[in-house]
Amino acid sequence: MNNNLKNISEKLSSINKKVYIVWWFCREMIIWNKDYNWDIDLVTDALPEEIKNVLNVVWEVGKKYWTCIIVEWKQSFEITTMREDIWSINNRKPANVIFTDSVEIDALRRDFTCNSIYYDFTKDIIIDPLDWKSDIKNNIIRFVWNKEERLNEDVLRIMRFIRFKNKYWFIDQDNKIINEVKNYVSLLENISIERIKEELDKILLLENNVQALEDLKYIWFFKYFIPEIDELDKCVWNKWHLEWDVWIHTKMCVEEMNKIIIRDSIIDEKEKLILLWSIFLHDIWKLPTYTVDEKWEWHYYNHENIWSKIFKEVTSKKLNFSKKETEEITFIIKEHIRLFMIPDMKTLKSRKLMMNKYFKKLLLVWEADNKWRIPMKLDRFNEILEIYNSFKDILKTKVFLTGKDILEKHPELTWKDIWERLENLNNQILIKD
Repeated sequence: MNNNLKNISEKLSSINKKVYIVWWFCREMIIWNKDYNWDIDLVTDALPEEIKNVLNVVWEVGKKYWTCIIVEWKQSFEITTMREDIWSINNRKPANVIFTDSVEIDALRRDFTCNSIYYDFTKDIIIDPLDWKSDIKNNIIRFVWNKEERLNEDVLRIMRFIRFKNKYWFIDQDNKIINEVKNYVSLLENISIERIKEELDKILLLENNVQALEDLKYIWFFKYFIPEIDELDKCVWNKWHLEWDVWIHTKMCVEEMNKIIIRDSIIDEKEKLILLWSIFLHDIWKLPTYTVDEKWEWHYYNHENIWSKIFKEVTSKKLNFSKKETEEITFIIKEHIRLFMIPDMKTLKSRKLMMNKYFKKLLLVWEADNKWRIPMKLDRFNEILEIYNSFKDILKTKVFLTGKDILEKHPELTWKDIWERLENLNNQILIKD
């Protein structure tokens, strides 16, 4: 047992109180047989004031519902007094709580049976008041008691349902649950976009993210939050793409990006999310730019430029993307077609594009985009990759001037003239081999 957990248990035992581990630690331990010693959530029958008297409370996350952060020898834990939730506010938070010393009562307020298990680490015993063991044998996901009550209490549980279902590869027999939660999706508009985006990020990071995205589309989630995604299956492809529609192509691209992330050993979650969001959103503006020419061939001209501008000015704010995320994704969306033209570009133009700090991510997104088109065409990709690798070697030999260099030689110039001259001179350095 973790020594810090042991200390917490002993401090609570000194006032005749118990403590249990809950939530994801228990799921991971039972499903994947993994034992983590960080980011642990605890519940206790100790009342709030009793917790404060014996443990080091450093932050009260929700004073009314008594969830707080405690620290034991530099390790932090989230701890909550066991309770019964009474009604709800705006389909998100309980209107009131009643504290309890009963694991059985506390379990009834949980969302799914997979989250209603408790680990008594002092005795190494799993407590399963709602018989989740039966569900895990059948590999099913199940709401705690009444689905309607659980969803009315907290409609964000729709997103968690999609996430848990696909993270643990649970089965929803005959699509029974997913068909029922579909009726509650409109209530998600009452939830803060920050919480929605947080769940979407977690869903995109799943190994089974493609099926999760299909589930979100099935329950009409995108109709409310990203309607352009919902329209992608109406965008038929032309003779250069035989994937049938853009929604199919998008899912295939996300699947390919999953493989690229594993292949390149990308472990930073923020980096993964930029790549996954970029490939997921890259073709959104196809339907609004749909045209048919005189040969009855259809096209989506300029979709990348229009969409990148709309994403930057509207959608990124609507979905609560950070400034950095917006900058990176906007660049990738805007340039994911122009990248194809690098072999035909003038040297200065192509090299400036390849010098962009987000170019490596753009290249990975373009790889995923082109590997999942039917028929697959990799000749152009390999050609561009060769050009880029050669340019990286050339770039190592370049020494660029600074504003200080120009100012020392031409102190009479204005700042505007200095930067113009600096750009011209550095451009000349850049195009020389």
